[in-house]
Amino acid sequence: MRAIGYYRLNENRPNEPSESLEERFTEYCQRYLHQPVALFGDNTGDAHSTDGNGNGNGSHASRFPEYGRMLEHIIASQSNYLVVVPDSTHLGDDLEEAVRAIIEIESTGCKVICEDDDLPDPLQNALDSLGPNGVSKDRSERIKDSMRKRAMLGKGLGKPPFGYRNGSDGTLEVVEHEADTVRLIYDKYINEGLGLRLIAQYLNERDIVTRRGGRWNMVTIRDILKNPTYTGTYYRFGLRLPKVHEAIINPQIFRQAQDQTKARRPSSRSTNTEPFLLSGLAICAYCDNKMMGVTRRQSWRRKDGNSVQGVYRYYQCQSRNNQSLCGYHTWRANVLESTVLSQLEKLLDSDTAITAQSDVTLKRRSREIQVMWDKRIKNAERRFLLNLKRAARGEFGLGAVHDYLKQLDKARTRAAATDNLLDVGDTISRWDKLPFDEQQAFLLMHVSRIVVRDDSIEVMT
Repeated sequence: MRAIGYYRLNENRPNEPSESLEERFTEYCQRYLHQPVALFGDNTGDAHSTDGNGNGNGSHASRFPEYGRMLEHIIASQSNYLVVVPDSTHLGDDLEEAVRAIIEIESTGCKVICEDDDLPDPLQNALDSLGPNGVSKDRSERIKDSMRKRAMLGKGLGKPPFGYRNGSDGTLEVVEHEADTVRLIYDKYINEGLGLRLIAQYLNERDIVTRRGGRWNMVTIRDILKNPTYTGTYYRFGLRLPKVHEAIINPQIFRQAQDQTKARRPSSRSTNTEPFLLSGLAICAYCDNKMMGVTRRQSWRRKDGNSVQGVYRYYQCQSRNNQSLCGYHTWRANVLESTVLSQLEKLLDSDTAITAQSDVTLKRRSREIQVMWDKRIKNAERRFLLNLKRAARGEFGLGAVHDYLKQLDKARTRAAATDNLLDVGDTISRWDKLPFDEQQAFLLMHVSRIVVRDDSIEVMT
């Protein structure tokens, strides 16, 4: 195959002069019967500035002259080359920057490969040689090694599941009154056929509380029903150690619960649901719990035989949906959101509201929004890393990794735009043209809560 070589000289790699790297590329091509076409090399000292996230002042092509010439050569020749690099560190100083370069090169139809015989795959090589930002590989491996040793002995790691506690020797011990609740949940689910919401309702109505003394919801019930720890089997780091602690649930009953869950699960479910604008702000006036966004899809057939599908979005009391408490209080999403915006606009126009929203309040809200965006950025970074590892294992291609990078870029861009939301009049006049995230950030800055009743709402600034 026709091959192109690329490398970067770096002051941190003094033992890699350009002549040595050129020889390695030639030897690699000879060993694997590739035809060397061209070799490009950059000096990182000549690179343009970067923002620390691999973005720089444009793509890699605008920051590294020889890298840019390589891309120009590939595009002009209209050929699919094998692009050979010594290792992934020659494509970036951190994991994200290297992955961006790999995506950029492979988008031309070329294939990137590393000279490293043990880790030729560039994604696997990048994960091994660069790893997540701010994480010491040696320290991380020491921690994992210690955790693996504990896992091999069946000792608990972290918080034990409901029904157990960590014993003095580190293994799980049964907490009997919690174990009775676990058995009750399985009995209601398997023998009485109750769903997650009705089981939560049953427990809450009888004042049976969680470990922290709180109310049960669908998520906590679901987690108990799918946790194999209750069968006395320990799962961690790929290990499966049976009978290392006392079982609360018979393995046959556990399998029956899994089969029942699989049979109840809908055959298809959309996971690409649009977020709701008032999430975290709308509060049910009747129970003081949050209103959650719900999307429902319904299909029907007209008299003429054509199939029609409708999508319905609304806010519903979270207590009702997750815990079967409170009443059936709902608002259509578009109606509630437009009513909130109309009421907020009037409040922000009034002198009393402007006085009430002092600079101190706005600055505090601004800090809260920044914290929110920091969390979103960290979550986007986490999703990128997790799915990069999946791509490195061959579960899917680079296209999916690129999508997660786009989500990360979007979160960073939205966070940077937060300071532009202080001009109330300008923001509201451009409301329909604003991205969803800027609309939500504006509401979080100027609204403390929205109390929702069946026939009215109250916006509090």
